[in-house]
Parts: sequence; C-alpha cells; structure tokens
Amino acid sequence: MKRTLFILINLFLLIPGLLHAHPWKPDHYVIIDTDGGLDDFRAITLMMESPNIRILAITTSNGVLSADEAYNKVKSLVISHHHEGILVGVNENDEMNFKNCKPALEFNWGIENSLTETKMPTYNNVLNQVFQYSNEKITFINLGGLNTFKEYFSENENYLQRLKEVVWTVNTEKIKSSFNYSLDTMAYVFVKNSNISLTMLNGSSFGNYPEDLIKNIKGLHENLHHSLTFNDSPFTKVLYDEAVVFYLISNQIFSLEKSDQNFMYSFKQDMNYSDFYIELLESVDRVQNQVFKEISTDTADYTEDIQLIMDSTIDKYGKEEWNACVLTSELHRHLGVYALIGAKMGVRAKEYFGAGADELKIVSYAGLTPPFSCLNDGLQVSTGATIGHGLITVNENTKLPKAEFEYLGQKITVSLKGEYRAKIASEIKELSTIYGLDSNIYWDLVRDLAVKYWSNWDRHEIFDVEVK
Repeated sequence: MKRTLFILINLFLLIPGLLHAHPWKPDHYVIIDTDGGLDDFRAITLMMESPNIRILAITTSNGVLSADEAYNKVKSLVISHHHEGILVGVNENDEMNFKNCKPALEFNWGIENSLTETKMPTYNNVLNQVFQYSNEKITFINLGGLNTFKEYFSENENYLQRLKEVVWTVNTEKIKSSFNYSLDTMAYVFVKNSNISLTMLNGSSFGNYPEDLIKNIKGLHENLHHSLTFNDSPFTKVLYDEAVVFYLISNQIFSLEKSDQNFMYSFKQDMNYSDFYIELLESVDRVQNQVFKEISTDTADYTEDIQLIMDSTIDKYGKEEWNACVLTSELHRHLGVYALIGAKMGVRAKEYFGAGADELKIVSYAGLTPPFSCLNDGLQVSTGATIGHGLITVNENTKLPKAEFEYLGQKITVSLKGEYRAKIASEIKELSTIYGLDSNIYWDLVRDLAVKYWSNWDRHEIFDVEVK
C-alpha cells in the first residue's frame, strides 16, 4: 500500500511537467557564426526556411568578408524574410584577417542600402541574451573560423554545458591548410583543450552544385537560384557550408571518417543530395498541426465565398496564415473582422522573431468587450499562446486592436494602423445604420467585409510594429 501511494504521489508530481510539455518542437535550436560567404547565405536561408530548425541568433566574424560587411548582409537577409527580431551581433576582432572576396561582396542578401542602424550590437551582448532567456539545448554552428566561439566561451565557460553540439565546416582531410582553420588557429587549440565534442563537416567533399539541381532550384527559390547564377566566378556555385543543413536534417548522407573527442564527417559520394535539397525547399510552407495532417486546400471543402479567395490568398500570404484564419473562424463561430486581424497579427509576431508555436508571451490590449476582444481568439490560435497555456493575458482596461509580444527578452507591440481601423469602423457603421444589428442581411454583409479584409489586407502592411 505504501509503495502504491509513493508511486501515485510521484506520478502526480510529474503530471504538471507532462501537461506543459510541447507536443512538437524543432529538433535544433541554433546559433550561427558566419563570415559572409555565398555558401553561408544559402546555408542560413535554408535554415530559416526549415520548420525543424529554430535560429536563436546569428553572429558575424572576419573571413570571406569583414565582420561589418557580413553583419550588413545578415541583417538585410533577416529583414527581407520579415524576421527583424532574430538577434544579430558582430565580432569585430581586428586580429582576424578577411578577404572581402569580390563575388561575396557583390551579392546582396537583401536590400542592404536600406539599413539605418548607427551601432551594431556586439556578439557578446547577443549571445548573453540567448543564454539568459533560452532554456533549450543549443547547437553552435561555425560557418567560418572558430574565433567567436573561442572568445565567447573562454569568458563564459559556465554556458558550455548549455550546448547540445558544436558544428564546424572545414576541410577535414587537410584541416591545417583549410581557410576556416587559418582564420584563428588558436581557436581550434582552445576547442581541443576544452573537452568539447566538436563535429567537423567536410564541406570540400561536395564540390559544385550540379546544373540540374540549379535548374530545379530556379522554380522553387528565386534568391537561392540568383546566388548560384549572378556571375561567372568559380566560387559562386561551390557547395560547402550548406553541409550543415544536410547534417542537421538528413545526416545519413554523411560517412563518419573519424571519431575520438571530435567527429569528422564527409559526404557519401554514392548518395544523391539533390533530392534532399529539393524536398527541403518544397517543405518550406509545411505547417505543423496536432490533429490534421493537412488543412485542406481543396476548394470543394469550403463555402462558396471562401472558394473565391482561397488560392490567391494562400499564394499571397502562405499556408500558415491561411490555416490560422480558418481555425480562428471555426473557433470564433463566425467570420469576425477582428478575429481574423488577430490571426494575422499573431502570424506576423511569430514571423518577426522567427519563433514557433507556444514560444511567445502576449499581453492583449483588446479588452474583453467585442468587437476588439475578438482579436484575442485570433492571437491564441495563430501563436499557441492560449489561456490554457498561461501565455496570454488581457488588459481589461483597454479596448485597442493591439498586443505586446515577448520573445528571448525582446518585446514589441503590434497594432492595427489607424487608417485600417477607421475603414472598419466606417464600413461597419454604414451597414448597421442601414440594416440594424439584428438583421440577417447585416451579418451577411459583415461576413463579406471579413472575407474582403482576409483576402486583401497584407500583414506586412496593416500593422505598426514598435520595439519596446
């Protein structure tokens, strides 16, 4: 009896942890250090696109480009993907040389001349923020030298235990003549002497992109294709640092060459990585659901008015927003204007931070009185920050289409722009004046407005985003 009671007590102690366990998380939470090479651009882009990799921060260091040039490229890349909240920091170590390789320097990762920052965040501050606010085991990826890793962890050895893995792309057959090794030879010694398990990927074992793969990429990802074809330099088509993405997602294409304290992997020459590459690009818009394998995109499964907007809306805003709006409307039990705006707002906030489901904390300023309170349903569905998870609170004293989002110690407020709010108020008022709130015609026409806003209002245009 006592033994049974002991087991029951321990089981109940475990239940809260089980209830709060996330039903789906990416396999990899990563910090990336880059020196700005073209292959780095492709590797980081693929990692941003993968639903199974979460980028917590990117640091830049001297190598192919200067750390400052690489910072501008990385920052323009995350902004172009609407991931403005991904932490980016710079390691301006003057002792490290850089090449400012012409093809890498000329290729634009985003709209680089649009950056307005006057001071770049330091890699120290960025990494401190990640380790302070993230509870995940982290994979530290080195796409250039190991200097940033050495400099940070020699001063913060207590954080080494927070690492899941350290991955480095290098020519494993000729390490000491490898460019990534030459950037800081003592950094490799630091790793060797720190009892850190280092996974080394032989980027040199891949060679150039096959022409048929380049052609197939063209129809799937314009920017990746442009990086492979924008000039005739022999460096343009080299596949090297992309090896990291292959390793994280499909490491069966590697063979283990050596295993002691460190692990060295090379590409299996009899494997076809092109199929894997294409499959990864085709999975970009794949949404993780808990019950449905896929939320239908067959027009026959939708009401007639939704059929008319479905294909164009998915093309413009993606499946994630579509799914969020569909599920919000079912939860809300009618097509509510502010419920749909809440769904778009939540997707925008997740996108801003590069975050996943259940990873944001939200304070809603929509209050508890319709119509603004309808925003709360869309926020919960689109982010997973539900009342049940304890990740959303509602300020009952305000009535605004606005919410505050927090992730990794960063806070932003997202609010519907005044002109859109005024348009809703004007059109709803006109309908209520003509038909009255109790008229079926009124509610049918409100639905028409909601469908119109859903289809026509771009989440990247209708919100003001303010960093707090």
